[in-house]
Amino acid sequence: MDDTKIVNFEPMRSILVIRLSSLGDVILATPLVRQLHRTYPHARIDVAVAERFADVWKDNPRVTHIWPIASTSSADPENDEAKIKIVESLSDIDGSYDLIVDLQNNLRSASLRHGLGSVVVRAPKHRLEKLALVWLKKRPAVITPIVARYRSPLEHLPLALDTNGCEVWLPEEREQGVYLSAQPSRGSSHRIAIAPGAHHATKRWPVVRYAQLAHDLTQKHSKSVVLVGGPADVEICTAVAEASGVEVIRADGSVSIEATVRVLDTCQAIITNDSGVMHLASARQIPVVAIFGSTVRDLGFAPYAVPSRVVEHDVACRPCSHIGRASCPKGHFACMNGIGVERVLSALNELL
Repeated sequence: MDDTKIVNFEPMRSILVIRLSSLGDVILATPLVRQLHRTYPHARIDVAVAERFADVWKDNPRVTHIWPIASTSSADPENDEAKIKIVESLSDIDGSYDLIVDLQNNLRSASLRHGLGSVVVRAPKHRLEKLALVWLKKRPAVITPIVARYRSPLEHLPLALDTNGCEVWLPEEREQGVYLSAQPSRGSSHRIAIAPGAHHATKRWPVVRYAQLAHDLTQKHSKSVVLVGGPADVEICTAVAEASGVEVIRADGSVSIEATVRVLDTCQAIITNDSGVMHLASARQIPVVAIFGSTVRDLGFAPYAVPSRVVEHDVACRPCSHIGRASCPKGHFACMNGIGVERVLSALNELL
């Protein structure tokens, strides 16, 4: 339901939003862009994003221009091709942006935004809170979603707040001007997406468990299993497929965000690790069962504004990191090994 209160503030003519990476973080920035657009409907809203994640914004009608930033771009503004192109475009808006929203808030984004506008707001990093959570296991009294944290430096503006979720638009939805217009009925689908990948090893539920899950979904619950992920996930998806002993649909290895979205849109739900695909599915309003290992919901990265269940096994050493690790520092990987297939299937049944 859209409970937005529109507030116009015409003097804001141009806005640059910077969120370079990673996939999940970029997707979590889309509600803020929607709210900015609804508050300042006549403003030019540009986004700066790492080129490999630019497709998140490709068909978003709220964005005027996308500045894809190469990962090899120089930290020197004088030699940064992306920066030069942005500066050249500023002649259209009186030489600078009225507002720059830096959601990345690091040296790279500081270099990028330098000289593009005098009014800059930056998303808080909450470093002390993260350190207290990881090292002292001090959990916050209230979990603040990343979407709300992105909004916090703009509290002085009359933002048209809403409770809607993230957005990754398809071309036909942009043409029609209606988000999720292309989405089929979830109830008629017998497909369950499985995304066994994640950038960090301690965020991945074991292959053997995903394989058993795929087997049980197929043999016991009459579901079709669809494996999804990017090029980095092909190896783990192959291992799951081979170990499952059942026929699965392979949609992993995709280099196109749009292609993955179209596959996800055919699914009744997704079972996934804490990963970018989790946020992509959330943006398409696909019910999510999220398996959390070394990371925790308290960090603010749980599925946002979508029907979901988070499955986790609490052990004293959780969380051991705010982003994940290459291996379990204790050697037992109890946070993931302690989660059985039946618990995940139970969460899926509750969700559906």
